[in-house]
Amino acid sequence: MNGATSSTQRKVLLVEDDGAVARVLRVCLRRAGFSVTQAECGADALSSMEADTFDAVVLDLGLPDGLGGAVLRKLQDVSDDSLPVWVIISALDEDEAIRRHGPLKGPFLPKPFDPWDLIRKLEQLWAERRSDSALS
Repeated sequence: MNGATSSTQRKVLLVEDDGAVARVLRVCLRRAGFSVTQAECGADALSSMEADTFDAVVLDLGLPDGLGGAVLRKLQDVSDDSLPVWVIISALDEDEAIRRHGPLKGPFLPKPFDPWDLIRKLEQLWAERRSDSALS
């Protein structure tokens, strides 16, 4: 997975099975200038991650096929700087998400949340990554 895209538009993989939540997040992400690909289950997310590169992944852990944890582990297993940033979203509280899936190793937004908080979090993560790269 390469975290950089050839264009200035960042690519986000939105892994969310709730149609209403996904619509709101897609609209907000696109208005903020992101290109959005949606996966409605973990299997589709894993396939998308194999077929394309993304700058960020927004991951709902509670997916109908039960593979939210598998997607999270794939993100955590990539250890180089080309890794996309990710934000975990869930109807679970953070303690329950950790109990079920282990350490999250990434920002967590409990549902419901303001979609613009998600965008601010993504921007913050990219800024931190640029800062870390500049120090290297």
